[in-house]
Amino acid sequence: MRPIDIEVIDDFVSPSYLKELQKAVDPINPIWYFQSSQSITNYDDSRIEDFGFTTTLCPTQTPDQFINNPLATLIRPLTYQIQDYVGASHIVRCRLDMTLLHSSKYTHPPHIDIRDSQRVQRGTKYLASIIYINDTDGDTIIYDHQQEWAESYPTDMNIKTTVAPKPGRMLLFDGSYVHTGESPSEHQTRILLNTVLS
Repeated sequence: MRPIDIEVIDDFVSPSYLKELQKAVDPINPIWYFQSSQSITNYDDSRIEDFGFTTTLCPTQTPDQFINNPLATLIRPLTYQIQDYVGASHIVRCRLDMTLLHSSKYTHPPHIDIRDSQRVQRGTKYLASIIYINDTDGDTIIYDHQQEWAESYPTDMNIKTTVAPKPGRMLLFDGSYVHTGESPSEHQTRILLNTVLS
């Protein structure tokens, strides 16, 4: 896998394919599952706004094996395109995430996408990929702090960069960066495809 710190590629998804993805992930479709927390493992009443919706396409328990349904069949070629672009050997996890409108800006708790025990091979480097699907707001925040997965993260981390969502844009970053996202405050939904590769 080629070394990538942080990289943003606009128009990674072709316009016609993006249009089909947008139709497939429309919130009116019954593909979404409620999560009481988008970012943290253990739900905490103080984080009541950290909810969202998700649908798993390639679970961490079975790397490289996609769920057999029409949505995964539609999205799988895109994940292979990402895999080839970065030169990865494995797709460790792939899921869709949707957060909903907040009346004021809400920043989700910082996190790392996968635990070391969920990696295909312990100790290997991995990359995180985000593809923004809909026209929305709510930046992705990458902190200037790298570490392994943990129950909590430092509270004094500096921001390394923020990336605004744009339909078809791909964000790639070293999976050891602590990061998070904001819920939209100007749109009803923020929908993205999150893939972890090694």
